[in-house]
Amino acid sequence: MAERRTIGQILMGFGRIDEADVARALEYQRDNGGYFGEALVGCGLVTPDELEWGLASQFDLPYVFPDADSIDPEAAAMVSPEWALSNLALPIMRTRTSLTVIVESPIDTTAVDELRERTELDIELALASPAKIRELIRQVYARGSAAEEARRPAPVSLSESLGSALGAGSARFGISTRGHSSWFWWDDGGTIRRSPLDGLWAAELEKLASPSPALQVDGKIRVDWIGELSRSGMSTPVEVQYLADESGHEYLFRPQKERSGLLDRFSPPVPGIVSEIRLLARSGSARFVVTTDPDSLGHEVLPHLPNLLLDPSWRSIYINASDQTAADEAFSMKMPEDPSGWATELEALRAFHFDVVTVDLTGNQSSWASSALDVASVAFLLWPSDADRKPAYDAGIRWVLHIKSEAGGHLDWSLEPLHA
Repeated sequence: MAERRTIGQILMGFGRIDEADVARALEYQRDNGGYFGEALVGCGLVTPDELEWGLASQFDLPYVFPDADSIDPEAAAMVSPEWALSNLALPIMRTRTSLTVIVESPIDTTAVDELRERTELDIELALASPAKIRELIRQVYARGSAAEEARRPAPVSLSESLGSALGAGSARFGISTRGHSSWFWWDDGGTIRRSPLDGLWAAELEKLASPSPALQVDGKIRVDWIGELSRSGMSTPVEVQYLADESGHEYLFRPQKERSGLLDRFSPPVPGIVSEIRLLARSGSARFVVTTDPDSLGHEVLPHLPNLLLDPSWRSIYINASDQTAADEAFSMKMPEDPSGWATELEALRAFHFDVVTVDLTGNQSSWASSALDVASVAFLLWPSDADRKPAYDAGIRWVLHIKSEAGGHLDWSLEPLHA
């Protein structure tokens, strides 16, 4: 068997680096550790995509650029969205005896070995860049959810559909009618979802919206206005556009930036991170350790995470143990001074069935972390950057959301798996 070429030999063979570059990368590796390929990227000698392509050549694997529509949905359904995101691996094709999985690196095979044992299939690897894999995961599982909804035969109420759109933080949603058929649609991170509406939607819209849509559109084929949608005690300002012809009509709603003051104060993460957090929230696995740089930033931003990352319609509670200024800006509860009573207080909150809990407590995290996670299905626990994260992992948290303050007040956000 021919000896496998090193990544340096491969890249030199294609003229991407020379001997001097190799020496420079080796020196970087001695000073900083890690793999030689990572040193090449760290020195700026190759791009991450070039390194992944070189690794594919080194291990004789295909370097792929698949799109979501080309991926076998049955293969992708063999793993959960959380597993795919945490391992940056996605099954893309299945045969009777094998499963093709795209990964970011052929070196760490822990996830692939687990999948091989669980499925009893031969695993064939393909490589893609981490950014491409993350984007595919978001698209594939969003597509799967949309397909499930499309197969649902029973019409739903306008209130239920509106709750889905607002809960997903949709930037636009609407109502389409053609003849006797009416559909509600909404934009969920680039994926258009649809659900059939029951016959009472027009009367329900009159109750939920102001001013009266019926009066605004009466006798018109095109009209715009600014209004408000009220649901479950929450009011959402919206811009409304209306079109009509002989076959039916269209309503388009665009929520207005009612959180502009909050967004001016805290710059939000890139859409990709928001989409992944919402994907995890819908899958029931949204439990996060929150670390910040500096640590003081965490006390300021934590109670606002539901609005920044999810939607104001999600019922949230902010739990703290000291006189935090931010407690006046969010629905909050202060814990007793004696930490021994915190677990009991947290357990009592389970009966309220909150959608989101943000927790700013100190001390022995292992004594209260599990109880805090029981308060809501989505949880953000503030964690000092230098504190041991094992209690969080033991409690069932699998994600780290890190927020760093940069020059000019901009926030840099990152989302990574939490390892034991």
